[in-house]
Amino acid sequence: PAAALPALPSAATAEPASPSAASAAASAVATPSDAGPSPRAVGTLRGAWRAARALVESVPDAPDSMADAPLLETPGRARHPSPRDWRDESFYFALLDRFARSGPGRPVGEPKDGGSRHGGNLRVVIEKLDYLKGAGVTTLMISPVTQTLPEAYHGYAPVHLLAVDPHLGTMADMKELVAEAHKRGIRVVLDWVLNHAGPVFEYKNGSAWTGMDQPSKEIGEWTQPLKPVELARPENFTRHGVIDNWDDPSQAVNGDFPPNYRHYDSLKDVTADRLVHIANWWVQETDIDGFRLDAVRHVPKDFLPVFARRVRAYAASIGKTNFLFVGENSTGHESDLTPYLGPERLNSLFNYPAFRRDNKALHGAAPTKVLEESLRAGREALGEAAGRLLRFFDNHDTYRFLRVGEPLAVLHAALAYVMLSVGIPIIYAGTEQAFRQGTDRLDPEGPQFPADPFNREDMFADGRFKSESSAGDKFDPSSPTYAAVARLNALRAKYPALRRGEQYVRWSDADGPGLYAFSRIYEGQEVLVALNTGAGEKAAEIWVDAGLTPPGAELTDALDPSVRVSARATGGGAKIAVSVPPHGVRVFVRAQERP
Repeated sequence: PAAALPALPSAATAEPASPSAASAAASAVATPSDAGPSPRAVGTLRGAWRAARALVESVPDAPDSMADAPLLETPGRARHPSPRDWRDESFYFALLDRFARSGPGRPVGEPKDGGSRHGGNLRVVIEKLDYLKGAGVTTLMISPVTQTLPEAYHGYAPVHLLAVDPHLGTMADMKELVAEAHKRGIRVVLDWVLNHAGPVFEYKNGSAWTGMDQPSKEIGEWTQPLKPVELARPENFTRHGVIDNWDDPSQAVNGDFPPNYRHYDSLKDVTADRLVHIANWWVQETDIDGFRLDAVRHVPKDFLPVFARRVRAYAASIGKTNFLFVGENSTGHESDLTPYLGPERLNSLFNYPAFRRDNKALHGAAPTKVLEESLRAGREALGEAAGRLLRFFDNHDTYRFLRVGEPLAVLHAALAYVMLSVGIPIIYAGTEQAFRQGTDRLDPEGPQFPADPFNREDMFADGRFKSESSAGDKFDPSSPTYAAVARLNALRAKYPALRRGEQYVRWSDADGPGLYAFSRIYEGQEVLVALNTGAGEKAAEIWVDAGLTPPGAELTDALDPSVRVSARATGGGAKIAVSVPPHGVRVFVRAQERP
């Protein structure tokens, strides 16, 4: 799940939060859902929250009740159509508070502190749409915009589900962002918290977990207003206390996130109806194209298909016939993804299992055979659905991919792997400007080694939460990595095989870093991708499909047209001789198909 930050001192006028409390909260940030926060983190978060509750300001134009947020489609209103196939899209994720800011924004707390709000807002995202379009981005995924606690900069502590957080802007800003994105051919997917509300109440007799064989706990006091008002009722919450064992399946889908994020009882029809209505209202009002569903491991499996089916049906009724649901489950096993995928369930999930397996090989710290075996494992477990997962190598919950001191070419080769392999690529804001992690770790983040907040630097020029790699204005379209992303997205756009094609491994090295080559084949088109994870030049003769790339066929590297090779007959098939420079990439296409 996302980091569960407490409410730190502030008021509606956004007075500075206590630096000591903010620092304590930042150092005790929650960790991935398969690990859970440490007991120390829970204690620190709870203490900080209790020390200073925030007052959530009123949003005058937002409906306070579902009765004031009816589903009433405007006759003749044009809706942006869904893509025919989401595999054609290239995603970019922006954590709004850290992405772009207008003037001083509305920060809360110490701007140098990674756990405080830094003032990013929606209006300036509109100004950055051309920057995204220039990189070839076709779908923008943004962090939650519903009103949250002022200090919960990440958006994962919702308290008003029918309002845009005033620190981010207004509903008018949100609608304009979506409309302007659509004008540029960019779809918008909204991060949505389906599992829990923020810290809106305290229990009468403490928050310790009680088993499901015990009665639900009584609420002692409502500590924050929760809206719409229909949600602010005990019946909407499981009320069995805070998770203390993340490996207990019952706690995982019924318990509150530490220290006090309250879990919806979405298996109740009345609660399910309310959550579905709220989501449909956002589709109606904003014309978004999909939802990223946070922490799906903690949402009851029987509710997810109900939610997806009903929201998908509503979206289709207003013209969005392929509405997207992408789930987040930070697991290392495909078996944990299978229950969520299907026509009546989610379209996609983040491909965490491949990310966990592939990381060391992409850094040259493991044989490229690992990449071949990873592809096979995903295909065997998920079948065709494996090609519809979102492929990534870093995000706002993991370490940045590129380590301090690593050659930039390591990042560019990994980008080619993510963007040209089977699956739907997603880039995390800052990656296109070569942001680096502050550690030298290749192992996963965990309770003792959290990735955030240090992976959530400010992109905007006057931000004060910066590293050496993120210093200054990081919207530079002339940067080498931005240009690399743009080139790779241009190849995906030109060659359908790189978006929809089956993937066939042609070469991998079993003894260490080196070549990894694969063909993508679709409707009679073959594109051969060869990348080198090693620090020295690598060469090999690599099989191609003799029917599509017959002996004598000339191929050109689409990234460097001066490089040409010819297929030759061998052993009843065809091969090409490939040479790839250190940490380099070749993308071979038939000569008549080159850009």
